[in-house]
Amino acid sequence: MLLPNPSHLESVNAVAIGKTRGRMQTLKQGDYSSSDDQRSAGNPGNKVRSAGNHGNKVLCVQIHGDAAFAAQGIVCETFALANAPHFSVGGSLHLIVNNQLGFTTEAERGRSSIYASCLAKMNAVPVIHVNGDHTEDVIKVCDLAVDYQQTFRKDIIVDLLCYRRWGHNELDDPSFTQPIMYNTIQNKANIPDVYANKLLEEGVWTQEELNEVSSNWNKFMTDNLKMFDSYKPKANHLEGCWSGFRQARDSITTWDTGVDPELLKYIGAKSVEVPSDMEVHPTLAKNHIQRRVDRLVEGNGLDWATCEALAVGSLLYQGSNVRISGQDVGRGTFSHRHFMLVDQQTDGITVPLNHIHDKQSAFLEVANSILSEEAVLGFEYGMSIEDPKNLILWEAQFGDFFNGAQIIIDTFISSGESKWLIHSGLVMLLPNGMDGAGPEHSSCRIERFLQMCDSKEDQVDGDDVNMNIVYPTTAAQYFHLLRRQIVRDYRRPLIIASPKVLLRLPAASSTLSDMAPGTTFLPVIGDKSVQQPGDIKRVILCSGKHFYTLQKECETLTLKDTAIVRLESLCPFPAEELRQELNKYSNASEFVWSQEEHRNMGSWSFVHPRLRTLLGLQVRYAGREVSPTPAVGVGQLHQQEARHIITQTFNN
Repeated sequence: MLLPNPSHLESVNAVAIGKTRGRMQTLKQGDYSSSDDQRSAGNPGNKVRSAGNHGNKVLCVQIHGDAAFAAQGIVCETFALANAPHFSVGGSLHLIVNNQLGFTTEAERGRSSIYASCLAKMNAVPVIHVNGDHTEDVIKVCDLAVDYQQTFRKDIIVDLLCYRRWGHNELDDPSFTQPIMYNTIQNKANIPDVYANKLLEEGVWTQEELNEVSSNWNKFMTDNLKMFDSYKPKANHLEGCWSGFRQARDSITTWDTGVDPELLKYIGAKSVEVPSDMEVHPTLAKNHIQRRVDRLVEGNGLDWATCEALAVGSLLYQGSNVRISGQDVGRGTFSHRHFMLVDQQTDGITVPLNHIHDKQSAFLEVANSILSEEAVLGFEYGMSIEDPKNLILWEAQFGDFFNGAQIIIDTFISSGESKWLIHSGLVMLLPNGMDGAGPEHSSCRIERFLQMCDSKEDQVDGDDVNMNIVYPTTAAQYFHLLRRQIVRDYRRPLIIASPKVLLRLPAASSTLSDMAPGTTFLPVIGDKSVQQPGDIKRVILCSGKHFYTLQKECETLTLKDTAIVRLESLCPFPAEELRQELNKYSNASEFVWSQEEHRNMGSWSFVHPRLRTLLGLQVRYAGREVSPTPAVGVGQLHQQEARHIITQTFNN
């Protein structure tokens, strides 16, 4: 298949190899060829895969421009993935269309290296340079390149030395900037004519045969041009692996994502079960394994990592593969997840969730990635568009690190369906929270995602928004979000402002009953402490972990006239659910939006017009003032700001 290629040069490279690996998983090739391979998905050191074991049913072909290949950073990042565990596809065939020109920039100004292909030396990739005027040589070289790739299952490059006859576009005259080169080009016969004359001179063709071929080709092109106005392309995006799925509806649907508590107990116990001869780190044995087992027996106090394991394990149990990728995802940036456990004596890795039962057919792939955002996120997007029955997650080490992958988000994730009818259920986990850290470790820049979504200010949203953006406050909410990605009959990218402090906060933990059959993700959570709704005079609206700060202050002040309502979903904006919740407080006269982010950041600019237009609310803002940086990075100043937010929120 041919992947759409946005104008951001080379960004499709990582998507292509991700799609290729996804297809290998569909066809059970390479690392997915047997259950034993997949059970050890967290331990690439178990064996070195031979060239033949990659299979021969899938080949990734990447076509590059010479200037872009040498200069775009994602090219280097993608080559860094080429032989990395959990990312290898057994080599790609690269064709550099070397026009010796980048838009209007000459080759000697467009790179520092001698050849456009020199970047590939980082992986000792063989390069074959060939004259594009010599048609038969090009064919021979491509045959050789395919043979090499299939034999050794490594990348290979064909550097096609040629030229661009016309300008960069219809308005461009290349003689403005390269007069000598284009004087030469304009005096050259075109390649089809050169090759046809060669065949005539060698007696391979007669003039009559040449005329017939030329006439047939011109007729073919003319006939197709005539059909242009009446041609209606077929939408085939919901075929193959996507058969049975549909376009999202223009209304909101609710999905039962609960699971039997006894099954969850079983899965939870399996999520920390290790071989008897494995030596687990003593801290993990006590604080991770034993504590999880104890909490599952009690059925409450289930923290974020436990509920994540229950969601992933239940999906595996029900037959959906799960892949989580990013920096440190096996352990988790905040040492909370531990999907993979390491033997303290041998360095051997065990992924307990790949051993739920003997006949397990779906597996968890824990892909600790290279230190890259753009290529890795592009790769995971490529994986996600292959098979909707697989759950693909990418986690940023810290929330705002996604900005290194902004091109992938802009050109693929947020707009891929509207441009190309390509659906994706990719999950982005972005650790977020103003906890006193520096400006690069605080905010996940949720405002940028809200700006990219197509939620409407003057109409109620449906499932058909371009992506879901959420800021959950409990572990069970996260559980339901992950399961909903697979349970529902359509796919949307899911952006989660994931927690740091809440990972271990007792108040954010959940019970097995919160995840039982009949339960689901709640887009709005009301104030459960309110006994007399008629006594409420002030309603505070908020999102995310800021709720717990507000709740603590409310309890400290023993306020009985204040209710705190949480928006767990931001896009689609839960206008109807919020309306139902606010209707309980018929005597409320003051409405406040409180957030920990700065006024020009966070959700304020998004929720404010919707609260006014869809719900008719006049809402007062309480939060940090505008700033060019997400956080001050100085503890004393941070505390002053935090206190000021509380004062703003609870004082008129």
